[in-house]
Amino acid sequence: MSVSRPRILVVDDLPDWQMTLRGLLTDEGYSIETAASTAEAVGLLETQRFEAALLDMRLDESDESNTEGLTLAQTIRQRWPSTKVVVFTGYGTQETVKRARAPDVNGAYLADDFLPKTETVKLLDTLRHLLTNRTTSP
Repeated sequence: MSVSRPRILVVDDLPDWQMTLRGLLTDEGYSIETAASTAEAVGLLETQRFEAALLDMRLDESDESNTEGLTLAQTIRQRWPSTKVVVFTGYGTQETVKRARAPDVNGAYLADDFLPKTETVKLLDTLRHLLTNRTTSP
């Protein structure tokens, strides 16, 4: 009997990060798809099922507010609510972390977790936890 590997969508505009995360997560037994933009990510989400999405907060160098990934997280929450969302970034501020981790009016969180890009070990632990415990964490 074949065990299906959890599918994760990695969204980052930098090819080096896509490749790094693909290698890291594939080695951990996950099936990975990558996207470089919001439009590409939404296209994949519309045609494939993902257990989790790893979203870079800054998906375009022209995004001076560094929040395009949070906007994508909101879209995923609305359209694909069973997909776990982890936001990762090198540009996090206290305000953006607060926004990513704040519940909406229905008590749902924009992101299940928020991590700096340097926390790859914590990323693996977070994914194991989220994909084992299918409830949204506070």
